[in-house]
Amino acid sequence: MKPLYDAGIIGGGVIGLSTAYYLSKSGLRVAVFESGKTGSGSSRAAAGMLGAHTETEENDAFFKFAKESQALYPELAQDLLLESGIDIQLQYNGMYKLAMTAEEAVSLKKRAELEPDVEWHSKEYVLKNEPDLIAAIHGALRIEKDGQVSPVLLCEALKQAILQMNGKIYENTPVYKINRFNISNYEIKTAQGDYLCESLVLANGAWSSCILEDFARNAAVHPVKGECLSVSLQGCKLSSTVFHESCYLVPKLDGKIVIGATMENGNWNQEPTIKGISALMEKAKKMMPVIEHAHFHKAWAGLRPGSIDGKPYIGRLSSMPNLFVAAGHYRNGILLAPRTGVMIRDLFLNRTIDSEFIHAFQIIRSER
Repeated sequence: MKPLYDAGIIGGGVIGLSTAYYLSKSGLRVAVFESGKTGSGSSRAAAGMLGAHTETEENDAFFKFAKESQALYPELAQDLLLESGIDIQLQYNGMYKLAMTAEEAVSLKKRAELEPDVEWHSKEYVLKNEPDLIAAIHGALRIEKDGQVSPVLLCEALKQAILQMNGKIYENTPVYKINRFNISNYEIKTAQGDYLCESLVLANGAWSSCILEDFARNAAVHPVKGECLSVSLQGCKLSSTVFHESCYLVPKLDGKIVIGATMENGNWNQEPTIKGISALMEKAKKMMPVIEHAHFHKAWAGLRPGSIDGKPYIGRLSSMPNLFVAAGHYRNGILLAPRTGVMIRDLFLNRTIDSEFIHAFQIIRSER
């Protein structure tokens, strides 16, 4: 007899785990199928930033969704600590978006006037708080509510909490085929065995298209390679995350600073390169010159799941019964994970969902 689950989640990254977590909390029988180790792909490669304000300057559905997801983290962190015994290292150390030119300063000052959750800090005030930043800045936008977590600990905590709720997690279990078993079930075929699920969630990141293209050819997900490195810097201070253009410096609780990230569309290679890491180091030094004297720790790369417009696919696929998609989160998987899990749960349970989100994240963008 094949095991039967209410929901089968293909993909054990932070999106798949968050989805499984919220479905499990609702009493559903859940199974996660991961080709490697849970949280070992782009989730592990992430810096863990919860930066809703850094991803868009528009007050649109995506920004609203990101802020709602960010707001879920305090309760999630507390629940996960009780359920798994793991502290995900949630901290709200804020973020500085630097103005390196007078033109950037004018633009950021306008944002501070229009957005309630941010404020403009003068050059003198920024350097008082972060004295090791380059003195040539023109000031910075202060985003107090933006924080961070440990991606590795977050994924492990979600995994352990799912197991505590009697969910199943099948690691090193790549799915090579999905069949409609009968009118009401999906058959998931793996090398380790076959499994039946009443519903299916596709959440396997950059690899989602391998399955998704069988059901929705216009909803492609592609890899966006991102390289990062971490360093340690004795005798210097960095309290807040610092960001300029495509480079960020994220101070961690262990004293290390994560520097990221490059972006390269369509590259499936998951190894860091001299070119990529060197470019990051140069950008980091322009923000914080003392980085030049830092001790190198390690470098890594991950494949972000990109979509046609940079926004995730979250929803029910109308062409197939009980088939859901949670993919294409690009570089926002950690930030959007809780709200994505909640939205998929609410779709499962036929709860009312904000129509803005339904429209913004629908699977077939051409339906707009």
